[in-house]
Amino acid sequence: MHKEQEFEAFLNITENRSRILAVIIAMVQDFSVAEDLFQETVLQILRSNHLYDQDRAFLPWACGIARNVVKRHWRTSQKQPLSMAQEALSNLAELAVEDDPDLWREERVALHHCLKKMPDRFQRLFVLRYAHNYKGKDLSERVDIRTGSIRTTLARLRGKLRQCISMHIEMAD
Repeated sequence: MHKEQEFEAFLNITENRSRILAVIIAMVQDFSVAEDLFQETVLQILRSNHLYDQDRAFLPWACGIARNVVKRHWRTSQKQPLSMAQEALSNLAELAVEDDPDLWREERVALHHCLKKMPDRFQRLFVLRYAHNYKGKDLSERVDIRTGSIRTTLARLRGKLRQCISMHIEMAD
């Protein structure tokens, strides 16, 4: 691969990191596994860059590679998804990231803004659940919320965040 092509590949990967990672997370639903699979995806993109058609969009091509990396992971670890829900989620994630990259950025900025407005306890709950994939008893112990209340608390938190994100984006327009 020429230095110029290699540099272009790195730029494309860097620019689309969050979108590619979103597809992987949607498929495996485990952030730490997704991070490892993202690294494998980057290596595969760099190895396959000579096959990339510069006249086509990079993101769908890279997401296709990411999906293949996840499927290979499922085969080798013998951990097939419990249902095809992960496959459907990855398709939705791909559509979402292809659709409007500016909206994706806007929503991420709004989420960050809205999360910072939440009490520390809820910020911690959000990060532990969605960034570190803690669940059930482990999560309840770390945030000092009864196990039976975790689901309800998370649902309320997501609702408040959705409402805040919508208002933040509307005010920005």
